[in-house]
Amino acid sequence: MSFISKKVLALGALAVLWVMGSGFTGLNVEMAAGIESVMDDLTSEDFEEIQAQNEWDSKVLADVEDYVTVRSEPSSEAEAVGRMFKGDGGDIVEQTEGWTKISSGNVEGYVSNEYLLFGEEAYNQAQTEAELTATSLTGGLRIREEASTDAKILKNVEEGAKLDVVDAGGEGSEWVQVEYAQDKTGYVSAEYVDVQYELGEAMTMEEIEKKEEEEKREALKQQLEAFKANGDDVTLLAALIQAEGGNQPYEGQVAIGAVVMNRVRSGRYGSTIADVIYAPGQFGVVSNGTILRYTSSPKASCVQAAQEAINGYTNVGGFTHFKNARSSVSSDHIVIGNHVFY
Repeated sequence: MSFISKKVLALGALAVLWVMGSGFTGLNVEMAAGIESVMDDLTSEDFEEIQAQNEWDSKVLADVEDYVTVRSEPSSEAEAVGRMFKGDGGDIVEQTEGWTKISSGNVEGYVSNEYLLFGEEAYNQAQTEAELTATSLTGGLRIREEASTDAKILKNVEEGAKLDVVDAGGEGSEWVQVEYAQDKTGYVSAEYVDVQYELGEAMTMEEIEKKEEEEKREALKQQLEAFKANGDDVTLLAALIQAEGGNQPYEGQVAIGAVVMNRVRSGRYGSTIADVIYAPGQFGVVSNGTILRYTSSPKASCVQAAQEAINGYTNVGGFTHFKNARSSVSSDHIVIGNHVFY
């Protein structure tokens, strides 16, 4: 038994005596001296640790390498309402045979005891699981590329958002380095965040889905920016043509390339092929990442079509849009394959 645990037992016995109204009265000299010795050894830090250990009588810690499912009922067949990940803690709501109902974050449900730690075991493990976290104190907190107010803004996060701290910067530092997406870091002003060691909280299935979508979008953004910086125009345009019309006749593939080049020439969608293709909300295959399947090696017909379009050939005149041929278009248009160009 640890030294602190012995103190906890001694203090527990002492508390019982006080509750009974006897204080130290009636204790034999040896017992009184023993308790007095323990009390003399206790420091303020000891009292804080004892209090923390006692709090864990009503808490749990996820005992997993990845995650455990939180369910609506105490059954492995019940609906999943959320997940507790490694390092997540929670409050005990009630306990049944083999299951514990927990409350953590926005999740309340049942977790199999097989995947939970309780009491002192949970407390001890929590000391190693807690992570340094920066909590946003303001809406629209700006994450910047460098530790400077002049640096590029990478992302804005809402009030209450929690970010993993990479480097707190030390006492008096004006900036905190944080991770805002998987393997992506930036800097936030220390003035607008609260930096503390915290355990994680369970997430609802909706929160998990939202986070996964955000991570997917961020990864896509990074991949597209990398290709935009390093890829060539023919390959990029060919990848778009294949993503939008890889199953279309060659004339239809050329037409897609011509639409992009018409947009470049108009200047309303961007001044380069990359600007036009990456313009927000213009091509669904860019927004959902489908284009990335073809950026490494688009098929030959799409490369040829891209080259023809870049060279100035068009079989759709000056049209700058296309969509599924089953859609109605009231203005001048031409149908090629499964697309209508207008």
